[in-house]
Amino acid sequence: MSEEFEVESKIEVPESAGAGAAHTPWLISAIAITTAALAVLAAYSSFLAGEAAHHSLAELNRAAILQNQASDQWNFYQAEGIKRHTFEVQRDVGRLTPDRPHAALAARHDAEARRYAKQQADIMREAKGFEHQRDEAVAASQQLDARYQQLGQAVGFFQTGIVVSSVAAIIRRRGLWYLGLLGGAAGAAMLLRALATPVAG
Repeated sequence: MSEEFEVESKIEVPESAGAGAAHTPWLISAIAITTAALAVLAAYSSFLAGEAAHHSLAELNRAAILQNQASDQWNFYQAEGIKRHTFEVQRDVGRLTPDRPHAALAARHDAEARRYAKQQADIMREAKGFEHQRDEAVAASQQLDARYQQLGQAVGFFQTGIVVSSVAAIIRRRGLWYLGLLGGAAGAAMLLRALATPVAG
């Protein structure tokens, strides 16, 4: 007596797949392309963020050097002021005595006082020039730091999009892929905003 067995060649969709599962063949390809694009954008943003951080620190360092140079000039200005004041006192004392030798000495002291006054004016211009360059360097550093922060946020959004898209590929959920695209769009917006941030130079 022989028994016959029937084999059903029918594949049943697991109940867990539900209505939200996507069975279109293009979805995996689209998710792969999305993930690759987001990875490239994340790497590019990360590179730009590192560059912005480096230049921000360089500008801060330049600002510190310029501040030291400005301080040196102001110290020089004060020293020249003390010398000028000394000659002015000697000139005024010489003018109190009406004879010719004292008058000639007072004239020489007056010339020296005027020379130091002119040097002080030149020194002041240089000190203010250093301070102006220092302020520009600080402003550039702050702008570069703002760009760094924005690029860091862009990297975070891109990475989130990559993770969500990867999960979408594993469980075949189109909705998660859309969510990954949304993360990528947010990252792209932050990247464009960072690139549009002006940097003084």
